[in-house]
Amino acid sequence: MNQQPHLTTWQSHSFRAMGSQIVFWLDTADWRAAAPAFAEAQALFSRSESALSRFRPHSELMQLNGRSNQWVTVSDLLWREVSLAVQLAQMTNGRFDPTLLHALHHAGYNQSFEQLVTGVGNGRPQPTTGSLIGRWREIELDAARQAVRLPVGVGLDLGGIAKGDTAQQALNLLAQTGPALVDAGGDLAAGLAPAGCPGWPVALSTPWRETTTPRDLATFWLADGALATSGVDYRSWVQDGLVAHHLIDPQTGQPAQTDLLTATVFAPEAAVAEAWATATLIAGADAGIDNLLEHDLAGLVIGRDGRMLATPAMDHLLQGTNLKI
Repeated sequence: MNQQPHLTTWQSHSFRAMGSQIVFWLDTADWRAAAPAFAEAQALFSRSESALSRFRPHSELMQLNGRSNQWVTVSDLLWREVSLAVQLAQMTNGRFDPTLLHALHHAGYNQSFEQLVTGVGNGRPQPTTGSLIGRWREIELDAARQAVRLPVGVGLDLGGIAKGDTAQQALNLLAQTGPALVDAGGDLAAGLAPAGCPGWPVALSTPWRETTTPRDLATFWLADGALATSGVDYRSWVQDGLVAHHLIDPQTGQPAQTDLLTATVFAPEAAVAEAWATATLIAGADAGIDNLLEHDLAGLVIGRDGRMLATPAMDHLLQGTNLKI
């Protein structure tokens, strides 16, 4: 998803964090107000990446992963993200599952994607330790002590949920200065619409690589909500002669065998959109759309065969675009 050309009163700021290009947008003519807001929001991403990255051995997350079967008192930040991840696993009936760290390693995704595709590091698989199905239910949370106990053999990967929630928090910071939009690697968190517009103009991009020129499926206005896309069209690599990707099916512990290329979900908050986009893609076209309908969520899926399906709520969001469903 990409933003459309912006008005002269819009300020922007970009940087890399959490394996993605992050872009902030603020609707204010006062660049003096925008600069400190951008700095504060970028610092939030820096703190989150430092604490929550699974690619940093000394991050607080990886320290927790190294102390299974022990009660570990955690920071406010890690407590927030682990609690949120467990809630979202329950909400999606485990199709989003934060306990898949070892399965990701086994699939070969044991280093940042930039290193993986450039061949930096050995990229060799690591063995998994028993069944991971439903083990998120075994995570123990003690709110009084703000402590977490992970079951033996379980490692957490907070991944897109941490990025989405950080984007949401960054949006809340920026919104104190004016209407704002956060683009976290193509996943969007939008606040109030900028002045004179019904929303922020954004585009839903095509997942088909064979097109010679990037093509947008639809352009539309986004405000007061978040849009996240999960797909197997980008983060993929060759593992033992087979194409692997980063979306693990919790039922098998292997890269999901799905009939979908991408799943896009609109939700009130970015982490919720992230979880449901992942859950929908893993479920597949028909079951995924059924799950979104059951939870009254706006979603659109694109199949490997080119088929596109959307919920009525997504049809309403895209009303007036040239997208053909």
